[in-house]
Amino acid sequence: MLWFGQPGPGGWNRKCLRPFTLPRGQHPQPSYGFPQVNEVVFSPGESHCATCSEDGSVRVWALASMELVIQFQVLNQSCLCLAWSPPCCGRPEQQRLAAGYGDGSLRIFSISRTAMELKMHPHPVALTSVAFSTDGQTVLSGDKDGLVAVSHPRTGTTFRVLSDHQGAPISTICVTCKETQGHLPPSLAAFCPWDGALLMYVGPGVYKEVIIYNLCQKQVVEKIPLPFFAMSLSLSPGTHLLAVGFAECMLRLVDCAMGTAQDFAGHDNAVHLCRFTPSARLLFTAARNEILVWEVPGR
Repeated sequence: MLWFGQPGPGGWNRKCLRPFTLPRGQHPQPSYGFPQVNEVVFSPGESHCATCSEDGSVRVWALASMELVIQFQVLNQSCLCLAWSPPCCGRPEQQRLAAGYGDGSLRIFSISRTAMELKMHPHPVALTSVAFSTDGQTVLSGDKDGLVAVSHPRTGTTFRVLSDHQGAPISTICVTCKETQGHLPPSLAAFCPWDGALLMYVGPGVYKEVIIYNLCQKQVVEKIPLPFFAMSLSLSPGTHLLAVGFAECMLRLVDCAMGTAQDFAGHDNAVHLCRFTPSARLLFTAARNEILVWEVPGR
């Protein structure tokens, strides 16, 4: 289900507009009969976004109208992670999506041709993270057993496998993740887009907080208290804003420059995913099969 949020006087309001229900999957799902949304990614020009879900589908949406324009479907598999090729990868008509699945396969989809270009099988178990290199010539994929495969997205050749993290799921490749083990809250980390020396981390511990670590000073420089353990994390690339999602169906927006925070309700499930768009004008949050799209007020 896709919704839209709007800012109101003094902050964001809690009114959601134009509900849009995601199509039902091939198999019944445990909650409401709809598949869980696992990832949201954006095109380089921010004209489109793509989502992947438990029913094996990859859907491309036009951001201006929020209409579904393309759908890729793989039957009997869950699509667990997704990446959009970077802008330097070629002309807009050459844009591609890399999608990782529960059987360890990785598929490359062409946006312009609306077809699958390549299927490779670099992992023996489910993929948990995928990312393109900055030049688009390499795709990195991680699985739940801790292996990272480095592959060529045009030939399908896997030319290197990293096993340094073997025994633990790969939870992030350049971006934060949502993978958890057992009933513990996830460990999430993200580089600070407005200060490259800072790394922000949330995870299980004695205190519910965001830890800000300075890589140059090699020490913790700040701690931001939270009301609950975080389930998702995203940093705005344009403003000093930090979005944190919680299992308690709540979203918190932290202004790191002003030292203020504001909480928002609207989801009926744990907010397991939040992502700012590259322009920082929108924030996408997901709770199982529902996505809220928020407009971010400018400074």
